[in-house]
Amino acid sequence: MKRKGESSSAKKKVPPAYRKSPVPTDVWTGTVERLAWGGKGVAHGADGRLLLLEAPLALFPGEAVEAKVQWKARHGEGRITRWVSRDSQRVPAGCPVAGTCGGCELWEAGDRAPDLKRQMVADLFHRQLGDAPWTWHPAPPEARRHRIQLHWDGAALGYFRRHSHALVPVSACPAAADVLSEALPRLRDALEGRALPSRPQRWELATGTPAGEVRASDEKGRSWRLEPDGWTRDEGPLTHRLAPGPLQHGPGAFFQVSPPWAARAFGGLLEGWDVRGDVLYDLYGGVGLFSALLGDRYARRVLVESGEEAVAWARRNLAALGLPSECHVADADAWVPEGLGAADDLILLDPPRTGLTAGLCERLQTAGAHTMVLVGCDGAAFCRDLKRLAPAWRVAGLAALDLFPLTSHVEAVALLRR
Repeated sequence: MKRKGESSSAKKKVPPAYRKSPVPTDVWTGTVERLAWGGKGVAHGADGRLLLLEAPLALFPGEAVEAKVQWKARHGEGRITRWVSRDSQRVPAGCPVAGTCGGCELWEAGDRAPDLKRQMVADLFHRQLGDAPWTWHPAPPEARRHRIQLHWDGAALGYFRRHSHALVPVSACPAAADVLSEALPRLRDALEGRALPSRPQRWELATGTPAGEVRASDEKGRSWRLEPDGWTRDEGPLTHRLAPGPLQHGPGAFFQVSPPWAARAFGGLLEGWDVRGDVLYDLYGGVGLFSALLGDRYARRVLVESGEEAVAWARRNLAALGLPSECHVADADAWVPEGLGAADDLILLDPPRTGLTAGLCERLQTAGAHTMVLVGCDGAAFCRDLKRLAPAWRVAGLAALDLFPLTSHVEAVALLRR
């Protein structure tokens, strides 16, 4: 019976499409067939549906695993809970929290890690870009992180657990430069003893190049330098002495995770492509790394970066290197006009992880410059942007750089010609 004030439509059943029913979960056992982008293992269900598998440690093709899977209409997504059989080339993890920490997922791969990452990139490029030739640049054994971000919850210091904001306490980090790993207990002790601000927050430990001086920065941008007798307030810059010359930035600012290897990898790639000309448009230019790496191969540089502090450091860095530059504080997406550049110019773009906007890709179709370099730290967004640019630009060079050892992340770089 209809209650007073109730409309007849209120009695109708909710269509199944709008019900918040749980996604069916299944326990699946099978074999990893190949590796896909992001470190995912690829397999197939009994009914032929594609299955993407995620693991807290490295996956090897051919391994038999057990996973908890959520099946969707056309595919399944699963998290591996147990290895039924392990590849004989696995090695013991060199980290006590491997498998729980959310930072590195390629522990136990040992010397095979570069090849496993190459397989992931090959799968992505083949599926998204066809048979375009590309080069793989694996990280050298000495490549380590020069900055790490940690979390302090008021009682413990560490990294977030995978798929969680629960803390995994750490007292060392083998993925980081030795000086940072050794500074972890000193930072924890200072937080416990309230020698540093002890409210729960994110902290960054960073060092320059070569690794030596250690800085700790909090969420407010305040910085402390590690001394033998403790932490001392220090707002001075971090210095990276790289091949093109010294580059500086403020504590807590964005810079390459492994600066010595990144400068060598990017520098060698750009030199091999022999890009040179009149004006370099360094978009999303940060503190000037690419402008410095290209040095005097261009007569002038125009750097565009949204961060005011980063642009201030870019001006200082490029002036110190004797490189004439115009540095603008602006959103590169909004700054780029129709018809940017002339035939001898280079447009270099190093956008955030989300890649280029569709509108910027459209404007770049009209660019007057005949050469472009696109950098991307997310392979899927990078390939999407190359497709968007394809009507006016062809890929003349393609590379993947392993700038993030022990993780499934890579830096993709493309040389484009009109």
